[in-house]
Amino acid sequence: MSGIFSLLPDCDFLLGLEISTDGRVLGATNALLRHLGLQEAPLGSPLESLLHEESPGVPAKEEGNGPWTGAFPLALRSASGKPVWADFALKHLKDSTILLAAALPEADADILAKMSALNLEMANLTRELTKKYRELEEANATITRLMNTDPLTGVANRRHFQEIAKKAMAFSARNNSPLSLTMADLDHFKTFNDRYGHAVGDQVLVNFAEMLLRTTRLEDTVARHGGEEFLVLFPGINLEQARRAAERLRQQTEQLAVPGISETIRASFGVSQYEPGESLETFIERADRALYRAKAAGRNRVE
Repeated sequence: MSGIFSLLPDCDFLLGLEISTDGRVLGATNALLRHLGLQEAPLGSPLESLLHEESPGVPAKEEGNGPWTGAFPLALRSASGKPVWADFALKHLKDSTILLAAALPEADADILAKMSALNLEMANLTRELTKKYRELEEANATITRLMNTDPLTGVANRRHFQEIAKKAMAFSARNNSPLSLTMADLDHFKTFNDRYGHAVGDQVLVNFAEMLLRTTRLEDTVARHGGEEFLVLFPGINLEQARRAAERLRQQTEQLAVPGISETIRASFGVSQYEPGESLETFIERADRALYRAKAAGRNRVE
């Protein structure tokens, strides 16, 4: 079996097809291949290549993700070119459409018993298919989150920040809208690590990142740039407004409390405003230079 059906046990009587949103075959059950006399599923081929000319089309997707619909007749084309009719049930998923039908034995004394067992098996397979699809969606969401976030602090990682920043830069240039950035660096962070250990130093980073998230707007993006350096992207804000926002962050940093640390935690901030046409590297580098000036001027300040 192929496509989403590879997640399920084989079934002698289940005719199943998985179709992509653009109408191409993603998978099929072994029973369907045997029924049509095919050696393998025509993956990537249009659904029409499997439909006999006598067959009606597949119902279009409606709004939402409702229950199974059916049954509706389809005539599939066998390897010999003959039509093979079956009544299919249909379900539109997020990225594909599932078609299921029962393959009737031609002559069998206990056909009613087999059909009863088949109906039960189809119901179980439907539940299993829905469960597997939900698990796949959850797994994909988890993978996406892990790819986009810093594992220690939970804020965006550098790669994800770059993706967001480039889109924001394009929007800023297209709409003549201001876009600003601040780079933050915890002052004397190495001292915390050396004096209290890396576990306490990690907690300082976590608390600082949480403060940045709390203090910024929903449309702002907080990211860990590396080590004790963080970035905050401010869409719709000019340089002076970004300086005031960074000053609020600096003041909030002094209010941070980490168990086991008696010293006040402080940070320095460098701010830059995007200039249309410049690269992201240059945009960040100008904030980095402003941060260097803040450090050189005594730390715990905004430049």
